[in-house]
Amino acid sequence: MNSRGNELMIAGSIICNLGGRIGAVALIAFAATGRGMAQSPTVPSLIIMAQPAVAYGPYNAHILQGGIGLSKNLHEHEALAAAQHSWSMSLWFKSDEPAQTAFLAGVGHPRENFPRYLALKDGRPAFWAGGMGEGHELIGATPLARGVWHSLAVSVDADGRSHLLADGAEVASGTIALGVSSSAILMAPTEDSSWPGTKHFGGLLAQVSLRSTPLSADAISAMSTVPAGLDNLPFEEGSRPWPIQTQGPSGMVAPQDPSLLPHSSAPFLAPKAVPWAVGTDAAINDGNTLILRHGWMLADAADIKVSGSEIAGSSFDDAKWMSAVVPGTVLTTLIARGVYPDPDFGLDNMAIPESLSKHSFWYRNTFTPPATMKGRKLAMTFHGINYRATIFINGNRVGDVLGAFRHKEFDVTQFVKPGEKNTLAVFIEPPFHPGIAHEQSLAAGSGDNGGVMMLDGPTFGATEGWDWIPGIRDRNIGIWQDVVVTASGAVEVAVPQIITHLSDPDPAITTAEITVRVPLANDTKAAVRGTVGIAFDDVHLSKAVIVPSGGTSVELSPKEFPQLIVQHPKLWWPNGYGAQDLHTMKLVFEQGRKASDVREERFGIREITYEISAFDASGHVRRVEDSPTVAKLLGKGPVIEQSHEGFRETPEGWITSIVPGMEDSPALKPDADMKPGTALVIKVNGIRIAVKGGSWGMDDMLKRVSRERIEPFFRLHKEANVNMIRNWMGQDTEDVFYELADEYGMLIWNDFWDSTQNWNLEPDDSELFLANAKDTISRYRNHPSIAVWCGRNEGVPPPAINVGLNKLITELDGTRYYSADSNKINLHDSGPYKYQEPEDYFTKLSLGFAVEVGLASPPTLEAFQAFLPKEDQWPISDDWAYHDWHQGGNGATEPFVQTINEEFGPATSLTDFDRKAQMLNYEGHRAVFEGFNAHLWQPNSGRLLWMTQPAWPSTQWQIFSHDYDTHGSFYGVKKASEPIHIQMNLPAHDVAIINNTLVPLTNVTVTARVFDTRSKPLLDKTATLTAAANAETPALAMELKAALEAARTVLIKLELKDSTGRLLSDNFYWLAANKSDYRRMNEMPAANLTATGKISATNGSERHATITLVNSGTGAAVATKLTLKDATTGLRILPAYYSDNYVSLLPGATKTIDIAYPTTSATTMMKVDLRGWNVTPASIALAP
Repeated sequence: MNSRGNELMIAGSIICNLGGRIGAVALIAFAATGRGMAQSPTVPSLIIMAQPAVAYGPYNAHILQGGIGLSKNLHEHEALAAAQHSWSMSLWFKSDEPAQTAFLAGVGHPRENFPRYLALKDGRPAFWAGGMGEGHELIGATPLARGVWHSLAVSVDADGRSHLLADGAEVASGTIALGVSSSAILMAPTEDSSWPGTKHFGGLLAQVSLRSTPLSADAISAMSTVPAGLDNLPFEEGSRPWPIQTQGPSGMVAPQDPSLLPHSSAPFLAPKAVPWAVGTDAAINDGNTLILRHGWMLADAADIKVSGSEIAGSSFDDAKWMSAVVPGTVLTTLIARGVYPDPDFGLDNMAIPESLSKHSFWYRNTFTPPATMKGRKLAMTFHGINYRATIFINGNRVGDVLGAFRHKEFDVTQFVKPGEKNTLAVFIEPPFHPGIAHEQSLAAGSGDNGGVMMLDGPTFGATEGWDWIPGIRDRNIGIWQDVVVTASGAVEVAVPQIITHLSDPDPAITTAEITVRVPLANDTKAAVRGTVGIAFDDVHLSKAVIVPSGGTSVELSPKEFPQLIVQHPKLWWPNGYGAQDLHTMKLVFEQGRKASDVREERFGIREITYEISAFDASGHVRRVEDSPTVAKLLGKGPVIEQSHEGFRETPEGWITSIVPGMEDSPALKPDADMKPGTALVIKVNGIRIAVKGGSWGMDDMLKRVSRERIEPFFRLHKEANVNMIRNWMGQDTEDVFYELADEYGMLIWNDFWDSTQNWNLEPDDSELFLANAKDTISRYRNHPSIAVWCGRNEGVPPPAINVGLNKLITELDGTRYYSADSNKINLHDSGPYKYQEPEDYFTKLSLGFAVEVGLASPPTLEAFQAFLPKEDQWPISDDWAYHDWHQGGNGATEPFVQTINEEFGPATSLTDFDRKAQMLNYEGHRAVFEGFNAHLWQPNSGRLLWMTQPAWPSTQWQIFSHDYDTHGSFYGVKKASEPIHIQMNLPAHDVAIINNTLVPLTNVTVTARVFDTRSKPLLDKTATLTAAANAETPALAMELKAALEAARTVLIKLELKDSTGRLLSDNFYWLAANKSDYRRMNEMPAANLTATGKISATNGSERHATITLVNSGTGAAVATKLTLKDATTGLRILPAYYSDNYVSLLPGATKTIDIAYPTTSATTMMKVDLRGWNVTPASIALAP
């Protein structure tokens, strides 16, 4: 043991001080592991330094220059926070930056009147106590070098004179005005101050100590020599790594109290069986593919007493089984066969026993593959079962499938007999932990979101119940996707990877380089010689290969095949930015001029890059553009870190880091166009995409996901002018979802099957989770619509899953950004989910890139009447609550109802409620996206509604209803999201042009007219200007103060016209000086509106009705709603696609609306119903 002065070095000892008031300082020095720290190979040491009485500390901190600092609370009413004399503060620091002006550590907040801080001023030692100049600061003369340890201290003597000390020597002194500061020690604070030129400190702080006495001579002398082991102290991170999960509730543990269950005044509907599809399955693809959709039978396993081998035998009698719906869930079959009523209606889900979630079931099918399959390798692929399946064929056990999203293929060559009848039996078991569903009611509220079944992910975790979906009684078990039998030769072509890279981001001169990686499976024991060929558009090429036993992957690259360099390709674009051109590639493996296997794969030519903020190795925040495709082709990716350790916090929020050593990667380039910020920006084909859209919790709560059922939802999204759908928690992971997204130009934010950190339980089996993820990534990686893979809804997956996902995405895809988290890392936090004041969407809500923002969204009057029994439609009842009308929690509807009451008066009936609610629906949803538009790129880059798509008939979080009807919310979104748009920005009421196209708008004219509620003109303004491409351009200031003071409530009409007078966009607002002033709209005279209609000729599978509205009166017609109906039954024609709705017309105005609807919905007698805010209900007949 050596001693020197007052310093003692004690190797190997552990004496721990946790802070607070102590009499001596004990510092434990261990190997540092913080980002950017120096690593020491020496044995850690313990430093004990005798010092005057220490009140607080010592604290040790590692600070990232682009990150945040640390705060330590002092005792309440701490005298040191107000001390005028006899106190001191000291620290050691090592700066990462040269000549910095920065706060190191101090007492109080820099923005206060009397903070007290040890600091640097242009690299020189400083003490600052608020204000500027003499009496407020002490500054040394000589800068302190970066990258080495220095001591810094201030010691205030009994006379109140402050002494600034650097490296053990006094460098300045004087009397400083000290006042009362708040009781906290801040290290490297990020907040603003009155001291000019300050930036955030980056580096190490050691032994930060606050004392109740001045420093002694010995203590000052000791600060002249750097203590050994400072680099090895246990530094606390200012920007800590992302935390792991520490808790997670498991949902209900006992059935709900009967007094809290929902109650209806109507009986359950009687179950109603529907005819099942009769037919046989015919082989396709030259007899090499057989999809098994007919002939399925289903039985409850509790009723079956024989083995799977016997059930899969030809002699087994399934005559008493029920015909099954495949693809489909067990419950879908039970409803179709009349066992249970349709759970969509009223409280009828309560008529289905919750015990179904613990039942297992048998499926059975007899099928005959074509004789042409003889002599070939036969495979049976299950495209999706839930949750566990055991497969038997002709009495033989073939294998098992576990997890809802496996794409599991079995070699069944030895079991299946082509040209003969074969029997398939599938034993389906539920998740291990189905949990207990919570039933929503007025008394019980919305309940927990999810429960113990989250342990079983990957599955449909939402079906245990969420605040937008009831508990689905079978938890969606069953054969919910196709079962397919295929025939091939010895070598099978698996799902390829088609990588498209654009050599130039300018669409006018783009060249696309296509790289194709073709996996070839060879299950024989010998190598197979043959040829791989691909063809798409006018490209044809082949390559001779030898496929070893076990298989291989063949790469066809532009370097080897110049024809894979496509000049002026037809690109795939998101909705609103261009066409959704798709290409089909045919891949074949030939053996001796005979096709062993053939596959077709559809793809789009496009490249996605990502602007993002990330820490570099020095702790600085860099704004960069990441091109995963470039990294993939170079074989050196990813370049962006997606680990708990790599996620760190900045003053603006959490961001990720650049992978160490990748700062100079060709896949990473500085983002020169974007000002510093944290938000993710998605670019397609070199163009920034203003991302607007919404989440789908689930496409359908029973997974009824045929193309015929799901396609109208995608069509509605396209017509709403949005361009992204979020596959929330992966609940929509199926072929048709991605196919339709490709066709309709919807970018997909694709979650995996894990939800809210520290709220939902984490998956119990990481290997199972990753096996399902592997199939999902491989299966869907060629869909151009997928823009982001996301590890978890609201949080980061547990490390084993997060690391595994990142590795799988890198290996199997690598062309897209992987975001471990959905709502914090380079993203905005979730919510709010309830009604907000419209102006808040412009000023403070969901800024940057926000994946979840929601508000109440009750459907149309007709939709309510369709899914609620008449007895429970009004007043608000448990039926409403069961269908998601929440009394509290995230989606509390009270603010929505309160706003109706304040602005228009309480609703007196369902009809009156609909009239008033649609006004708020339109206004609120328009504001969500107009608020986004108003700050496009600074800072807004993406905003997604929670939700756009309802999983069942809902009263909340949707822009259309489950039956395709469209209410005010839809048209508010459609208006705000149009590619060329004119809008009024709140709260200043300035007019702006939003141009999301790629072409500037030159010499366009903006007109703003303001009227009172009786259409008396109050204001008329016009401006001519040019609006930049892909930007928001201010147009004119309306200055509404005088008009609002005079009229209290005004009507505002905006128009945007091109140089020829053609209308490009219009908009209509109602605005009041105060909430109560909106009641003046109740006094508006009835509009004199006339309507005429005609039906045009059939256009393919659609017909069109054209409705012309004319306001021939002297008052405005507000929020006029059109509804296409069967005139005989009075039922709505759905789906129907309206070019506009809830339209408002000034006196003398004319509006023509096109309504498209399927020819299959056409009837001999059709009509259009009209109603509106001040439009008397009426109907007009349409000739067939």
